[in-house]
Amino acid sequence: GGRKSSGINAEYGVRIKEECSYKPHPDNENWTIFTQKATLNIISFFGIEAQVERLGLKAYHKNIKKGKEIIMHYIRELESEGVTSAPRWEASSVYSDSDSDDSFASADDDADDLQDVIVAEDYKLDSDYIHKHFGELSPMEECSIIQLAKRLKQTFDKIPDEQVLLRFLRARNFDIEKSREMLIKSMAWRKQYNIDSHLDFWTPPAVLERYMPGAWHRNDKDGRPVYILRLGHLDIKGMLRTVGEDALLRHALYICEQGLQKTKANNKVSSWTLLVDLEGLNLRHLWAPARMAMRRFTEVMEQNYPETLGVVLIVQAPRLFPLAWTLVKSFINENTRRKCLVYAGNDYLEEDGIHSYIHREDIPDFLGGPCPCDIECNGLIPREMYTRSTEDVLEKEAGLQSLYKSLTLKRGEIHEVTLEADVDAVITWDFDTVLGEIQFSVSQRIYTEPPQCNSSLAAMVEMAGITYPSAPSPSDSYKDTLVEDSTIETYQEGDSVQGSYYVSKPGTYVISWGNVAAVSKPVMQKSTFLYSIEIIEPKDYAGSVSSLTSSFSNLSSAGSTWNTSSVASWNSMVSR
Repeated sequence: GGRKSSGINAEYGVRIKEECSYKPHPDNENWTIFTQKATLNIISFFGIEAQVERLGLKAYHKNIKKGKEIIMHYIRELESEGVTSAPRWEASSVYSDSDSDDSFASADDDADDLQDVIVAEDYKLDSDYIHKHFGELSPMEECSIIQLAKRLKQTFDKIPDEQVLLRFLRARNFDIEKSREMLIKSMAWRKQYNIDSHLDFWTPPAVLERYMPGAWHRNDKDGRPVYILRLGHLDIKGMLRTVGEDALLRHALYICEQGLQKTKANNKVSSWTLLVDLEGLNLRHLWAPARMAMRRFTEVMEQNYPETLGVVLIVQAPRLFPLAWTLVKSFINENTRRKCLVYAGNDYLEEDGIHSYIHREDIPDFLGGPCPCDIECNGLIPREMYTRSTEDVLEKEAGLQSLYKSLTLKRGEIHEVTLEADVDAVITWDFDTVLGEIQFSVSQRIYTEPPQCNSSLAAMVEMAGITYPSAPSPSDSYKDTLVEDSTIETYQEGDSVQGSYYVSKPGTYVISWGNVAAVSKPVMQKSTFLYSIEIIEPKDYAGSVSSLTSSFSNLSSAGSTWNTSSVASWNSMVSR
């Protein structure tokens, strides 16, 4: 006996035919052969018929297995009740021969019809193409690529290849409309700046070629090309004051385009690996214009090169790294942060270090490996090569103009900024001496009696500081004491200073600049400088380090010891 059932959705042209049959086994009539088969024919379904058919067949295979489990369950139930046999089923007149008429095509006819539909389609992805270029994709991913391509073809004659479509889909969690919007903006950006020809026409300035410590270096274990950036040896401040931000961005785009070109050489690779060496990282790298430039670079990369980073290996992270990470993590999206693996000190050499991603024979020599790596580290860019002043750099960015304050002090004048800071906060400063000499110090103000002042006025003074015609007279109500490990320093015209102080005692802190040029150079009447001060609150700093040690799947063991105590009490660096 048997049972046939069929169904059709006329609106979308989905044909389903299922047949179940039961018959005695030819060798033993007490055994029953149960046969179940189905034909699924997707005549029309939004242009993704082949993908829907594969998805339907996979689901049907799961249902067959589940159906068998149900049958066996009831057989065991009958056996538990002592039933070991049943009378043979006899056909009745309920089901007539009309059930087997030609109202629906046979399975072979259905297959032929479906093949005609697929061949007639303008856009498709066959299984061989998918395996060659993508490896394994889920039916949902395949369908999404087809849908996005068809949506784009409604507007554009030429669209990016499927690798690009898949990257933008992943960046927007396979939301077709959001992916389409993001990709259209990126296509317009590429056209506006002629990015497709960037590899042919971009020639890096000589300064950039000589002082950019980065290069492509072999492939990782997954076949992804590896780009190495020795960030700790990059003079980012010198770069911004010689070639400028636009040239740096152009060079970053050049590297990204090279990466895309290299991934196409390996059909199953769509991303590359970034190895960042932080040996030599210092406060100079945290210069505010450099951070703002990095923010802009990151935005451009994430908007136009999504999902091109497979993994980011950060090695030789110094004690300064948690502070640096706190300052930059806000403009790196969560998905990219999850790809970052951080190794402090020499932990990258451990068994679970970078050997997990890069073949031992390809580890570069500067990291203790056997492979020569042709990356030049030529130090700081000479000041005589600068073409831009700090003011020129700041002029391009309104955010920087509001962050930095410009001040001119007459002979003998002192400018003080007072700050209230809690334990474990980090005070950072960044200033450039534009004209004359500047004397600089950081002190803690200890009050012998509670200060009496208007709170709103105090807040204004704290933000803007206050200038005195001469050094303030000693007061009976408070005493200023230099913070530990610090001294009063004098900086010359052209000096650029970045520094930080880890607060070990809560209270009021005073940062002061003074015009002392009159002592050594009576001719000089004025001193001009630009300054910026930031306080990283304990919750922000601790939260950053906490996320650092918990979010990264392969953080080195030393990373778990990173906390506010890892930052030296006093850090200050001057570059001339």
